[in-house]
Amino acid sequence: MILSKIFTSFTFRFLVSYVAWLSLAVFMVLALIYAFIAYDFFAEVHHSVTEELGSLSQAYQEGGEQAVENFVKIHSGPDRLIRFFYFVGDEHLNKIAGNLDQWPESEEYRDGWLGFNFESMLDDADSVGTEFIARSKQLPGGEHVLVARHYADVLNSTKLVAGALTRSMVATILLGTIGGTIVAALSLQRIDRINITLRRIMTGDLTERIDIHSSTGDFLRLSENVNQMLDRIEALMTGVRQVSDNIAHDLRTPLTRLRNKLSSLHENCADPGNREEVEALIEEADGLLGTFSALLRIAQVESGNRRSGFASVDLCTLVSDVIELYEPLSAEKNQVFHTGLAKVGSFHGDRNLLFQAVANLVDNAIKYTPEGGKVQVSLAVEKNVLRIEVADSGIGIPEEDREKVFQRFFRVEHSRSRHPGNGLGLSLVQAVVKLHDGYIDLKDNKPGLRIILRFPRPEQLS
Repeated sequence: MILSKIFTSFTFRFLVSYVAWLSLAVFMVLALIYAFIAYDFFAEVHHSVTEELGSLSQAYQEGGEQAVENFVKIHSGPDRLIRFFYFVGDEHLNKIAGNLDQWPESEEYRDGWLGFNFESMLDDADSVGTEFIARSKQLPGGEHVLVARHYADVLNSTKLVAGALTRSMVATILLGTIGGTIVAALSLQRIDRINITLRRIMTGDLTERIDIHSSTGDFLRLSENVNQMLDRIEALMTGVRQVSDNIAHDLRTPLTRLRNKLSSLHENCADPGNREEVEALIEEADGLLGTFSALLRIAQVESGNRRSGFASVDLCTLVSDVIELYEPLSAEKNQVFHTGLAKVGSFHGDRNLLFQAVANLVDNAIKYTPEGGKVQVSLAVEKNVLRIEVADSGIGIPEEDREKVFQRFFRVEHSRSRHPGNGLGLSLVQAVVKLHDGYIDLKDNKPGLRIILRFPRPEQLS
């Protein structure tokens, strides 16, 4: 898992690209170096053969056959670092002098150079090599002079150079890859620390900040900028929350007094017509008070302050209590109420908030499912998560509205006139789910709607 994160990270891919281009550049440089070295080696061979041919020609012209014998004896001894082989023949290539028995069969290269093998002509071919390069010259008297030199030493030298350059190339790629992996791993560690902090902030804890003491360079500047942004967001959110709380409290108090006065008026009203109007006003006041209570509760949940009250919760018992509360309401509408609850153990959370979230979903399912319909509530363990599902056969929610229903006060058009509500129920459910590091999904039940809550299993939370 960690290696896959490293290999798919931008830092690693950037470094791999860098190493690839660096390797290509190193390869081109090393290839150029090899070409220059090989050229120098073979140029030295050509120069030595040409120089030796001139010396041999001069020796023959000045001293004849005896001079050639002396020259060959001096220049072709086994103790010499570079051994040459000589042949002096007449115009018909019959041997006059030299340490070669005959004129070798050769392949002519450019600029008069000859190449051949003559292992059978040498007693110590294994020690000097069998591949030779030679150059010949015809003297003014018609004689032919040839000087040959083996170039196995040059080939071996170039192979050694090529091997050394290849090892350098492999070492460059290997060290670059290892270095890239280490740098990517270190970068991922820093990014993971930042992501952990940001996830905590996303759950509502705006007091969290990225640690800048372990950061340097670009990560330090990024962390400082993010922290400054969070300071600004926290200040704005605190201001908005204070304004919202103040407005809610200030309005809820006079609304409560108004509602109490309406209750007193209702009790003392003798006219049936006026009593009905007062009852309607009381109902409107209760709706407004409920809306303000819901807004305050959502704000409280989103602030993350309720985490301090987390405790061990038995989800199976909690969902059973919700079912027990709402099953009679479902029975009044002759709905088929299915339940499937698995023993999932304890869960760390806020029982009151979880109860209200599940109750909101069950209440909506019953409310929007017609008489004779089906409502199903289930609790199960699915891989690494706890799953609570509420499904119904009601009117459902169009796919284009499924994201919008979590917005405050949003209500689907076909439910506005037929069902009472303030559009805050699913907003509260989403806030509670996020507070518990969970996820909420809305799916088509064909017909109806399926709402799935997923929470990390207890061992995942630890």
